[in-house]
Amino acid sequence: MLKHALLAAAVSGALAAPSYAVSSQELTQLGQGLDLTYSVIDNQQDEWRTFKGVISLTNDSATALPSSGWAIYFSHIRMIKPLATDALKVSHVNGDIFKIEPTASFSPLTPGQSLDIEFLSEFWQVAKTDVMPNWYLVSDNGDTALIASTSNTINGEVPTKPGEELPFVSDFDTELQWKRYGGSITDFYDPFTAADRYAKNSDLSKIADAKGVIPTPASISFGEGELTIDPSWVVVYDNGYQTQAEFIAKQFGLTAAPWSPNQSKVIHVGWGQVTIDGKAKWEEAYELSVSAAEEKIEINAVDAAGALYAAQSLIQLTDNSTVPEASIADAPRFAYRGLSIDAARNFRSKESVLELLDQMAAVKLNKLHLRLSDDEAWRIEIPELPELADVGSKRCHDLTETTCVLPFLGAGPDGTAESNGFYTQADYQEILAAAKALSIEVIPEVDMPGHAHAAIKAMDARFEKFAAQGDLVKANEFRLSDPDDTTEYLSVQMFTDNAMNVCMESTYNFVDTVVGSLVALHQDIQPLKTFHFGGDEIAGAWKDSPVCQAFLADNSHGISTIDELSQYFVERISAITANHNLDLGGWEDGLMHNNKVYPRGEMVNAQVTGNAWQNIWEWGVADRAYNLANNGYGVIYNQATHFYFDHPHEPDPEERGYYWAPRFTDTRKSFGFMPDDLYANADFTRAGAPITKEEVLNAAGVKTLEHPENVLGLQGSIWSETIRTEAQFEGMTFPRAIALAERAWHSASWEAHDADGKLVDEAARNAGYNQFANLVAKNIMPSLEEGGIAFNLPVPGGIIEAGVLKANSAFPGLAIEYSVDNGQSWQAYDANQAPAVTSALIRTVSGDRSSRVAEVK
Repeated sequence: MLKHALLAAAVSGALAAPSYAVSSQELTQLGQGLDLTYSVIDNQQDEWRTFKGVISLTNDSATALPSSGWAIYFSHIRMIKPLATDALKVSHVNGDIFKIEPTASFSPLTPGQSLDIEFLSEFWQVAKTDVMPNWYLVSDNGDTALIASTSNTINGEVPTKPGEELPFVSDFDTELQWKRYGGSITDFYDPFTAADRYAKNSDLSKIADAKGVIPTPASISFGEGELTIDPSWVVVYDNGYQTQAEFIAKQFGLTAAPWSPNQSKVIHVGWGQVTIDGKAKWEEAYELSVSAAEEKIEINAVDAAGALYAAQSLIQLTDNSTVPEASIADAPRFAYRGLSIDAARNFRSKESVLELLDQMAAVKLNKLHLRLSDDEAWRIEIPELPELADVGSKRCHDLTETTCVLPFLGAGPDGTAESNGFYTQADYQEILAAAKALSIEVIPEVDMPGHAHAAIKAMDARFEKFAAQGDLVKANEFRLSDPDDTTEYLSVQMFTDNAMNVCMESTYNFVDTVVGSLVALHQDIQPLKTFHFGGDEIAGAWKDSPVCQAFLADNSHGISTIDELSQYFVERISAITANHNLDLGGWEDGLMHNNKVYPRGEMVNAQVTGNAWQNIWEWGVADRAYNLANNGYGVIYNQATHFYFDHPHEPDPEERGYYWAPRFTDTRKSFGFMPDDLYANADFTRAGAPITKEEVLNAAGVKTLEHPENVLGLQGSIWSETIRTEAQFEGMTFPRAIALAERAWHSASWEAHDADGKLVDEAARNAGYNQFANLVAKNIMPSLEEGGIAFNLPVPGGIIEAGVLKANSAFPGLAIEYSVDNGQSWQAYDANQAPAVTSALIRTVSGDRSSRVAEVK
């Protein structure tokens, strides 16, 4: 095989050759035959500013890649610097879309030849899933062909393991590849070995007869007896509790009927006052008692949600129709216990959301924050603005973006990827109905004014449609961008045109129409309470917009500078949503500018809530949550260090997810969050260096929480840039969301700590996690597996001691297998009959699924 090294090539020729017309057939053959490999070489080039990589092409087709007439388009999450070679050039198109194309100096790549394209790119890439799939060829006449070697499918199926899903990405097997920074900054993270995991899990053990409920009730005790629910039992209910009674009846295969006195073998669901620690509880509270002697299960609840949660606790207590005698009095720690899912970057189907709602209810989560828009797509049908779904929900190769937006995040050129789609009105209302039945509030988010590329392009397409008909009034009615704006900016995600123009009245027409449509969708099922406007702003936007310049020169609001426009926009959104009788939600940065909180009194909604997320300890902005709460805003702790479930489970390049906040977040870390003292959760910097509460406090402008009543609850977020399939989504969400539910519902005694943030009794926290992990493995994971939910299977720990294999799990009770023939065959691991080995492979299994494999030697 001939090696064609482009960086060393110096091809002479003063005149450009005429462009070669690549036929559709040739393009298809090249797409099938080009073997493309992406390799990260060095993530430690100069502190944290650049990394070095190589894109290798081998022409295994029967057709030459010609000297001109083609380009390779691809998604790349980091800005690529100009290439050193003069034979090829790389261009940034928009967002994460780039193209490589030949110059006049490029020589054809004939069959059997290879070339290496060395490049430098910003920051780093230390995980395989940083690399997006589905690179494609485009001919000068606009034909496209997927480069099959970069496809994220194997034989038409999408594997769940990152290394298998992205076979064109080379392994990360050196420190230069899996460590960031370099220079004066030390990255302390290495991939865990089997021995590392074994040590991490060493304080965990299987509890032989683990009893309990997750999330942990406020009060729970067990008796000596037990009862068995058989078909002779019946569920009876008081007025107002029929729906919850029918839910229980369905779970146990029973019938439900109105209550009548003097019955046995009944599960009675009714109203009852709930008192915990001498205090009456009036929302979501319940009491559950199981009496074997009376053959009766009694549920007293203060409301429908409380009755549903009692039912969920009963289901967890039941093992093969047998229920232990128990007495529970329970109520939540926080009223807000949420998950936000990003349906915009990569679409989550209606069926996926319905499944998620069931699993949320099982662990008493009660808020679904549904992100319906971002730069990369729009996901909800708005009948008044059909272009939003028609154009904004699909990604394909259309450089004009009039039929679709560009194929961001590796969507591929033809518009058929799973990342495409939107919720029809019927879909959305089906989600609302299911949520209402499960006492879950749906909170829709449409992000603005930034992160709005898809909406902007959809409204541009609407403009073109009506302008072509000569109707400029309709064309401009909902336009979101000033066509004469020459402002140059680049968002964090590398978009050049993703900020709605806040000086145009048509922007507010658009917002009012979208909000009104959502209100109407909710009205007859679950009346909308809160609209979440996101609040992302784009630094540098609008300064060269003639519309904004005119507005700043003459307006009735006293605004004269670009910096004042963000607050003006939020106040306008507040007024629009208040006019629809809605509360307003936003991400923390949407409610402040340069860390200065907007005056709460300027917002006219009854409640304005901020999701506090950016608590990277060493960045000095962890005080934003307290700052918002102290200034009268409701606050939801959505901390990126603990509750961003798009981050990897381990610091391993094979693990899925971005890692810009912590390098990894495992279930144990989420479980250990202490809401009553935010700074006490400080543990490590992004690079893995220890950091203390004192260090964080010293950098914080706001050191104390003066209004704890404004902290409404906790939320986890599943951002979807690297999550393309349902199995991937489920694996990133569970079991970490269960730990979130535990902390949002239950205040643990082990959370007590001293002024420095050190736990008073760390052993108690370890014991608490051991109980939690045992109950999750025993009570929840089997039901997830039965329901087809592909929860994450942790890689087991293992060592060889005195010639014997010892293995353990982060969730005691999960099945472990081992292999002594390099994975050709697998055997069940039994700690009581540990095998004698000299080396082994180990993995966790559940059903027909398995974890990544670890080597023990």
